[in-house]
Amino acid sequence: MKQEVTSDRSLTSWPARSMCQRSASVALAAGLGLALVLLLGAAVAAARPADPGSSARGHVIVQFSDHDLLARAITFAAPISGLRALELSGLKVITKSFDFGTLVCSIEGVGCPAENCFCGGTSFWKNSYWDGSAWQVYGVGAGQSTLNDGAVEGWRWGEWTSTMWPARPVTAALQALDWLRPFQSPTDGGYVSESGSAEVLLSIGANGYPANAWRRQSDTPSLAGYWLGRARSYSSAGADTAAKLAVGAVATDLCWPRNAVRPSAYYSETNGTYNGQYGVGAGPQAWAILGTLALSETVPAQAVQVLKNLAEPDGSWKWQPSAPADTNTTALALQALIAAGESPTSTVVTHGLAYLKLLQDANGGFWRYPDNPNDPDDAPDANSTAYVLQALLAAGQDPTSVDWSQGQNNPISFLLGLQLPDGSLKWRQNSSVGDQLATRQAAVALLGRTFPLRVAQITWCNASYLPIMNR
Repeated sequence: MKQEVTSDRSLTSWPARSMCQRSASVALAAGLGLALVLLLGAAVAAARPADPGSSARGHVIVQFSDHDLLARAITFAAPISGLRALELSGLKVITKSFDFGTLVCSIEGVGCPAENCFCGGTSFWKNSYWDGSAWQVYGVGAGQSTLNDGAVEGWRWGEWTSTMWPARPVTAALQALDWLRPFQSPTDGGYVSESGSAEVLLSIGANGYPANAWRRQSDTPSLAGYWLGRARSYSSAGADTAAKLAVGAVATDLCWPRNAVRPSAYYSETNGTYNGQYGVGAGPQAWAILGTLALSETVPAQAVQVLKNLAEPDGSWKWQPSAPADTNTTALALQALIAAGESPTSTVVTHGLAYLKLLQDANGGFWRYPDNPNDPDDAPDANSTAYVLQALLAAGQDPTSVDWSQGQNNPISFLLGLQLPDGSLKWRQNSSVGDQLATRQAAVALLGRTFPLRVAQITWCNASYLPIMNR
């Protein structure tokens, strides 16, 4: 029976920092040794259809750096090899055949070219599998491994000791994104509102889905089409909305319409602030810094200092001066500062983390406010926990460590506990139905991502688009 879904709650959006733009170039170095021989084997993989007669399902997770990964669901006729699973992921793979087997040189442009597959030196693509609780390294090459229904394959670029983000939250995030797809409008490609559509842009961008391919059906408008007609109006509201659109656009390969407003347009050289949708404050300031970085533009040092100066004595931040301090804005400010170059060990960051720790509940989740007398049912929620989780990752913290656990509970287990069988996430534990906003924001955190999701030069749209008019 289909569950009732709550409507979008009117919450101010707050995001998180992420990885640098993936680079195809890697440091030159010597050979890899025996460990590399055990690893891989794959053919160049463009998007391919599922295996004939496929009935088994699995996942392929590709991790480029500590907090940058992509995951894809696959269907196949079991059993298959890890090599075949990588082919079925549809990701771009470059390989090189040697006498001892075939090695994966690069995935999605990260790694080495085929003519110099050993350019990474001690960095290479390591293949492993999820055993239900941890990643395990294969003792055979990817062409010799055997996968059956439910398999989760992992590929990690880096040193031999490089670790992977746990598979369970990643597969949960894919379920969450699948749940969101049917809510997309078949007439304009959006999600009810510009704000909701921006949140989805961030959610799919966290998993590297292009906006022009995100559509309800093959013959309905894409999310990219929705934004080409609305980018101007949404980005004109303030620095925070322009920045959110910038972060989402870069992450989803959405071109930037020439009439859209960039976050930098809202910057005041006089006082170092960015003017947001509802005025100045830590919220729009942090968002604007993230959006400016996403577009590969320089953030003024004065703007960063202003955000640091907005920190409260207890280490928290307020969205606006008249608002109460909260975990969401604090988590956003921390990510923006770290993305702009602030050391995770600096006083302003450690004080912010200490404030967040005070608001962790026994269930592992986080409250939005220390005390909210206007909400007698106040409780830890998915949105606050997701934002804090992203801040912890940005600061290099382990969210499953004893420092961020309450007994057996931690931020990840709290979010997973909110997920319903249909893939959606509840807002709070006492909720009974899936919530779109909670699901969108939790998906980014479950993927282990932080904002900006990607950094790239702005890509201008080649055509001009007229506003969409209602008849």
